[in-house]
This record gives sequence, structure tokens and C-alpha cells, in this order.
Amino acid sequence: MTNSRERVNLALNHQEADRIPLDLGGSVVTGMHASSVYNLRQALKLDTPGSPVKVIEPYQMLGEIEPDLIEALDIDVVPLISTKTLFGFKNEGWKPWTTFDGTPVLVPEGFNTEPEPNGDILMYPEGDQTAPPSGRMPKDGWYFDTIIRQEPIDEDNLNVEDNLEEFGPISDEELEHFRREAERLYTETDRAIFANFGGTAFGDIALVPTPMA
Repeated sequence: MTNSRERVNLALNHQEADRIPLDLGGSVVTGMHASSVYNLRQALKLDTPGSPVKVIEPYQMLGEIEPDLIEALDIDVVPLISTKTLFGFKNEGWKPWTTFDGTPVLVPEGFNTEPEPNGDILMYPEGDQTAPPSGRMPKDGWYFDTIIRQEPIDEDNLNVEDNLEEFGPISDEELEHFRREAERLYTETDRAIFANFGGTAFGDIALVPTPMA
């Protein structure tokens, strides 16, 4: 019988598997909004009403796809994600928050919850509120839009180094995180591991303008 890891490998090698592999939440481009995750978990009776969902990527307000949901839907992929969000702060120090539609969630401590007078929510790079905000969730919105903070561009004096501040080698700490998590996921599951090395994709529209620095 084909397991999830074998099924994904077959598909990637253009070979027919027993069924089409399913990925939900393996990366930040295959995730699900926290409100939808909450409703799905409630429909499957995985949680009691009011149980919060972790927002593991606040830029899109993506909810965590936990092992019990992976098992319930027979998802073939598990995520291997960075320790940091697209806004540059770490996924740690969880605190309660409520989305505009009333969904109870947990957000990282770097998540700014101070609304503007018009009800919009601002987000700051690395959670640093002394810096200009880099993201805005409109009142009653679902996710953040990047705020353009680019100074006027002088087309006659372009310098590539001016646009490299947000990028650099992956730190030893982050590499160790990826190594440790990859080993754990490989040992503890038979699912395919989807590694997402955030901040390394030049030209990624989510990083233009960058929200994390």
C-alpha cells in the first residue's frame, strides 16, 4: 500500500499513484485562513466551541493545520516552515486575539493589536512599533496588505545593494531549526515534507515591498 511520502514522490516523478496527493497547509501558498480552519475543525468535531486556532502566518492569517486535522483529512504533506513570519517576528509567545468575523485565534507576541481610529489593524516589521508600519488589515478585512514605504525611485541612480537589506544567508540558528524539524518529521510521520525557506525568493510579490524589514 502506498503511503503519503511515496504517493507524493510518484507524483513529482510524473508517475501514477493510487490517488492524487493532497496538500493543505504544507506551505504559505497552500494554507487555509484561520477562520476556515476553525470552522472545519468544528465541523469535524475536533475541538470544543471557542477553541482557538493558531495563526502561523499573520500576513495571510493562515491557521495551523494540526496533526489531528491532517489525519482526519488524510493529507499527504506536512510543513517545515521558518521560525519567523513574513513580518519578521517569531512564531512564539502566543496570545489570544479575535478576527473581525469573531473567530478566536492565537497570535504571536509580535502581532500588533492596536486598531487605528478607523478600525484598521497595523502591523510592524519584526513587531517593532518604533518603525513605520509595514502591513495594514482594513477594518472587517481578512488579511494584511503591504504598505508601500519605498522612497521615490531615481531611475538614473539605481544601486542593487540598496535593495538587498532584507535578504542574506540563512542563519546557523535557522539552519539548525530546519535540520532538527526535518529529522523529527521524517521519523514521526510517513508524510511528504514541504520545506519553505522564507525570504529567499527574489521577485516574490509578497516581498515587494518587503513587510519584514
